This record gives sequence, structure tokens and C-alpha cells, in this order.
Amino acid sequence: MRLTSRPAGRAAAAGETAVRERGVPGTPLRAALVLGLLLGFYVLALLVLVALAVLDVFLARDGSFTVMAVEGYLGSLAVAWCVVRVVLLSRGPGDGQNEVPGVSPAPREQPELWRRVRDLAERVGTRPPTEIRVIPGANAMVREDARWLGLIAGERRLFLGVALLIGLPDDELDAVLAHELGHYAHDDTRLGGLLWALHGRLLHTAHTLRQRAAREEAEERARAAARAARRRAAGKPPPVKRAPTRGPDHYLALVFSAYARLCLRLTKAVSRRQEYAADLVAARIAGRDTTAAALRRIPVLDAADDLYLREYALMGRDAGLLPPEGQFHGGLALLLADPARRADLEAWARGPLPEVVPEERSPYDSHPPTADRIAVLEALPDDGRTATLPRRPALALLREPDRLLADLERAVLDRETLSWRRVPWAELPAQIRRESWAREAGPLLGAMAQAADARGAAVSGVTHLDHLGRLNHLGHLGRLGRLSRLLDLVDHGLLYDIAGRLPRSEQAGRSSGRAAREFARTAFRSALRQLALLTALDTGLCRWELCWSGPPVRAVAPVQFAEALEAALDHAVADPPGTGPLRALLSGGGVAPTASWSAPSAIPSAASQPAHPPAHPPAHPPASSGGPYPKDPV
Repeated sequence: MRLTSRPAGRAAAAGETAVRERGVPGTPLRAALVLGLLLGFYVLALLVLVALAVLDVFLARDGSFTVMAVEGYLGSLAVAWCVVRVVLLSRGPGDGQNEVPGVSPAPREQPELWRRVRDLAERVGTRPPTEIRVIPGANAMVREDARWLGLIAGERRLFLGVALLIGLPDDELDAVLAHELGHYAHDDTRLGGLLWALHGRLLHTAHTLRQRAAREEAEERARAAARAARRRAAGKPPPVKRAPTRGPDHYLALVFSAYARLCLRLTKAVSRRQEYAADLVAARIAGRDTTAAALRRIPVLDAADDLYLREYALMGRDAGLLPPEGQFHGGLALLLADPARRADLEAWARGPLPEVVPEERSPYDSHPPTADRIAVLEALPDDGRTATLPRRPALALLREPDRLLADLERAVLDRETLSWRRVPWAELPAQIRRESWAREAGPLLGAMAQAADARGAAVSGVTHLDHLGRLNHLGHLGRLGRLSRLLDLVDHGLLYDIAGRLPRSEQAGRSSGRAAREFARTAFRSALRQLALLTALDTGLCRWELCWSGPPVRAVAPVQFAEALEAALDHAVADPPGTGPLRALLSGGGVAPTASWSAPSAIPSAASQPAHPPAHPPAHPPASSGGPYPKDPV
């Protein structure tokens, strides 16, 4: 039985030449290496047991049972028990390959994507995968469920990141797919199960031994501290400090950690050579320059996807809001379609790659540095192939991409997240703030209703607030009316009565007199600020808009509105209070006219944005300022 499935003709020759050029061992040698390292793990454990048995025989050679001999027997039994319990009997969670959530479209659902993959597999000279799974992120990988230690081929699975489909042109996606299929052609995936078993066993054993050693050391330190405390309580001098005694777990952890480092060095070195060989396959299929361009773009695209998910797709997490269906991952195309963002990211992708200094290289990396891989490709002879213009986005390979993106959301997001309310992109920033400020202003509106009822004032509609103080429960008061009614009560001297009904901190609850009044006034001013901002948002005085080219949210407010608001709030809580400046400000009479507002850029809705990424999709986002919610101008 042959251990490799050799491609025929030119594909076979090119594939084998690529392997030899990068010094990748053949499949039989790699199988022997992995199997030998896995068996060596258990042989090492048995050698430790044998060494303990030899020590016991040495101690018992004269037949006397001295104190030293008894201590040696007990010590060897303790070490042997640790070896048997931790190394030979336990099984770690890393013994198998982790499942990656995603969507696996059938050939009838995505015929063009399957046709492209099968055509590339034929050109590479290997068997195509039996499953294509679209997963989150900008990554691609392959697996094979081989049996009998990799001797018998199994089902093949190709994992394709959705960000690659959104952000890559189709010719660069061909380079990515050819690279992954090159791993199949070189039988790199045959030993995946063995490698996972080896790495999982080594890491689990070393981690367990270190945990046990640390726990034993912590327990010994605790006992020493308790003894010292008892001596101090008895008026005795503290005991002499001694270094903690190292138990058998500590020394076993040193032994097996060293063996784990040796195994990882050997297997990761082979893995890096396999990546070089797969790059050469991609260059042969898709072209040298196209493969190098894909390698430049993917890390940048991965960072862009991370920025998008963190600051756009999840910007409404605190308010329980999501973008439209299919846009949790698909909205990345809107980010990449922004002209300013696209120009910045294209410049980054085409710029010089940072050099990797020797100190940053690790023998435990599974992939070589991207700069090294590109240098190897650029050293190849020019194949004369250039990109065909216009370049079609890879997302065009999908039939009904919105449906697939929606299915991916349901496969990846948990049930609680999927239950969040969907909001159009253009409304999302304002709705997030509306939900937050309504929640924070709810206690103030409830306190206003209680104080008004206690004094016999009629506050129609306010008593029907829910626990969040939602605005649609305010009856006929309207947008500006609820704040105006509150300021009327403040003018009638009910400020401290309302403030006293607000939730208080523990420190504020213990205070009295002037300190209690200051705590109450501070709490009232904070809640009043949220209600004022909510009023400014609802009346259109201020707007919060989505921005794809800079910070995710852009606030549009009248000139010097922030300073005017703070001054008006100070007047409203002064003694005596003056509510006139705040009334004038929120009615538009206390700020500069509309012509002096910050000029906003038009932000089209998600429906009006292009459905596909540009012909040259950007990739690496510049650092955004301030996180998902930049500092409000108000």
C-alpha cells in the first residue's frame, strides 16, 4: 500500500519538486517522526518508572531498612504514582481536533464555488474536499479524517474564512485555495490526527504537572504562614524562613516540558517547510505575483475584520442591538467599500513589510514570517502572468450571498445574541445612545413623577414609565415636554425632593446635612445631563451618524454645544436654580445657528451600499480612536 497519492504528469513533478526545494521530508518519514515522538512520550514515562525501580533495588541491595532507605522507597512511590496518574492514565481535552463552527453549503446551493474548488484540485493533481465550510475570520485551512495512522485516506474538509470571500479578488482567492489544496497534494493532512494527539498529550501533561506543583507549593506556603501566625500569637519569634520544598510534580514537569519543547520544535519546523511548499503550488496555479499579493493582503484583511467586528458589528452589544440580518459578517464589505478606508488600506497592503528580527522568530511558529514567504515567491522566475482587469470580487462566486451570511450568523452566534433587536446601519448609532440614555434617565423621570404626586402636581403621562423609562410611555408630553415639565418642578423648588428619590451609593446613603445635599445634587445633575442629551437627540438638535472611514460614530452638534450644555446644567442645579439657559439651549436658541454646525458627510444606508467589495479590497485598518463609542462632543 502506498503512503502517498501521487498526482500524475506535470502536476506530480511540480509538486514533488516543490517539496524537495523546501526540504520537506516525504510522508513515510514524517509519519515515522510523529509516531516516534508520540511513542517516545510513553517511553519517557516508562524510563522514569524503570529508573525508580533501579533506585529501589540499589537501596535494598544490603537488605537493611534504614531511615534513608525508607524515605527513598516512599519518594520513589510518590514519583511513580505521579507518573502513572498524570502521564499514563489521564486524558486531556486536546486529544482531538476542535470543531470549527460554520456553514457547509452543498454543491447544489453554491455550484460555482464548488466548481472552482474542484477545478483547482484537478489542476493541482489531488482529490477535492468532500466538504467546504465557510467560517468566520480571514483564515483558510484543510483537514483530513485519515485512519490507521494516516495510511488510509479519509474525508477531506476545506475551511474558508468569510472575510476572504468578502475582501479578496477571485484570482487571489484561487491562490489561497491552491495553497490549501497543495497541502492535500503533499499529504500534509494525513498526519493531522497524530499531530493533534501528540500536541494535546504533551501540553496537557506538562500543564497538569505544573498546576499540581504550583498547588502543592501554595499549600506549603499557607501552612508555613499559619505556623508563623501561631508562633506570633504565642509570643514566640517567627520561624526561620525556608525555601518551599519541591515535590515530584515539579521535577516531572521539568522533564516532560523539555520533551514537549523538543517535539514542538521538530514538528513545527516541518510545518514551516510545508507552508513554503504549498506556496510554490499556489504560485504554479495562480501565478507568482498573485500569490504574493494574496499573502500581503490576508494579514491586513484579518486586522480589518477584527476592527469591523469589534467596533461596528458589536457596537450595540450593551444595548442589545445588532445590524441587519446577514450584516454581522457581511457588513465588512461596507467598511472595505469606503473610498478613504480603501485608499488607506491599499497603501498599507502594498507598502513594505516589517522585517522580523531574529529575536522575534520563534521555533514554535507553525508558519514562517510572511515577509520570508513573499521573498521566496519573488525569487522565482517571472511567469509572465498579470492580473486581469477588471478583477471580480471573490464574493461573486456565491449564489445568494446574503442568505449564506445569514446562515453563518445563526451557526456562529449564540441564542442570546441572536435574540437582540435588528436595527438598520444608518439608525444604529443614534438608537444605541437612545437606549442607553433612556435607561439612565428612567430613574429621574420616575422620581419626578413621585415628587409631583407627593406635592399634588399633575404630571400627565409620566407615571406610566416602565423600568427603563422608555420614551414611548411618556404620554402626550412629547420630546421637549418631559424635560420642560421637570424644569418646571425644579423652578418650584422640588430639586432636592426629586434628587432624594434617586438611587444613591452606599457612601451617599450614610451622609447627612450639607454632604447629603451635595451628593443628591451631583446625582441629579448626572441624570439631568442624560435626559438633556436624549432630548437633543430626539429633537434633532444633535445627531450621531455611522462613519466607515474613521471612528465608527461621528457626532454632529452645534458649535460649542458641549460647553453650553455644561454651563446650562450648572445653572440648573445652582442655589437658587436657573433653568432658563438649559431651556434656551435645547430649544435651539442658546447656540450658534445651523449654518455653523459641523458639516456631516452623507452616510448612506446599508441597502444603498455596494453588495460586493471593491475590485481592490483594502485590508489592514488603521487604529481607531476611542473604541466603539468615541468621546461625544456633548
